[in-house]
Amino acid sequence: MKSVLCALAVTIFLILSFNKLVYQDMPLINRAAFLTEVNRHKKDIKSILMTDSNFSDLSFFDSMLRNNRILMLGEMLHNDGETFKAKARLIRYLHEHLNYEVVLYEAGQYDMWMMNAQMDTLTNKSLAKTIGGIGLFDFWWQNEASQSLLTYYKNTKSTENPISLGGFDIQFSGRELADKRAKLLEDFLLKNGIDSTRYPLLRKNSNKLGYLIYERFASKQLDANQKKQFLAELDGLSRMIRGPKPDAEQLIYSRYLSDMKNNFDKSWRYKTGSMQSMHFRDSLMAENLIYQIDSVYAGKKIIVWCANVHTFSAPYNKEYLPLGAYIKRRYGNQAYSLDFTSYGRYNKTGRIVDRVGKLAVENVFHAVKSPYLFLDLRELPDNSIFKQNFSSVINQGIDENRKWHEFIDGIFYIDINKDPIYR
Repeated sequence: MKSVLCALAVTIFLILSFNKLVYQDMPLINRAAFLTEVNRHKKDIKSILMTDSNFSDLSFFDSMLRNNRILMLGEMLHNDGETFKAKARLIRYLHEHLNYEVVLYEAGQYDMWMMNAQMDTLTNKSLAKTIGGIGLFDFWWQNEASQSLLTYYKNTKSTENPISLGGFDIQFSGRELADKRAKLLEDFLLKNGIDSTRYPLLRKNSNKLGYLIYERFASKQLDANQKKQFLAELDGLSRMIRGPKPDAEQLIYSRYLSDMKNNFDKSWRYKTGSMQSMHFRDSLMAENLIYQIDSVYAGKKIIVWCANVHTFSAPYNKEYLPLGAYIKRRYGNQAYSLDFTSYGRYNKTGRIVDRVGKLAVENVFHAVKSPYLFLDLRELPDNSIFKQNFSSVINQGIDENRKWHEFIDGIFYIDINKDPIYR
């Protein structure tokens, strides 16, 4: 019994010691220098509520984004509810004060086109609450903050300065389209006089598109040669639809089929979440996004909504070049990447959990005691400590030591995040 109690006491001691090391009791290296720099250059933000119309706290963006055309708005995790609120308020400000007219999501290119078209013509108010499900992933529309933003988008459609919505991902994102994809494609082909029997594998599997992205399922339906034929059918149909003089609908269906082909190819070739998979997907998202920036929305100011990691403007490693690197390479300082991070998050009981490790710069932000602040890394002097390597959890909560100013342009800090309120 004594040995058990002794072992328990040692375990408790080790746990307490570990907590002391990991959290606030051990200072960040150069903590004082970081703290001085934050206090000198930070912009305090008083509110993240979209209903707060006193935008004096955001007026610094007027000069900061003076020559900007593309603003990439990241998020650390896809369940950061306070970040959703902050992004919604930012979008309202950018639209009303800086003339940003387009919001493009890390969501299906075709799905978001369908959603925008529905929103343009929506008259049934009862459908307004679910319209986000046509184009967006569930985590981006089934919450209160996003519902307020969707209502704002819809309301702008009847003004002189409407917001256009779009997507640039190769993935399916709109769950409301899941059981409609086959019929929508069939109707389009019929309308354009295209014989679907020329594409037998696509015709046979059109009701299984959402399942074929899973390699295990696909391998039960198609052997290796059939997979190649299936991808070839998608590619051939996409090229045929594009033709010499495609209209807007033909263009989007051509790109939709191309995205489909690339998405299946990615899913069947690479392990989900692997660097190879992310690199493949980001390269194609970049192709879609650049097409929309240069062609569909030429000359317009654009907001890009995605995860932080996709905004990075430098290679993540030797295997993965993020979307933001392609955008920065093409548009230079016309593109600004603004990423969100936090010290911790509230759980359901109001307790702070998931606090950052002892080396993360978020400890310094937390010590400033501002619930929300912004730091413009681009405008800091070259001798700033923030132009050197420092640790941050900005990438999905993973503590990484990098020269972060080479990856992102600005940090929007929300002290304590929390899960969204889902509807």
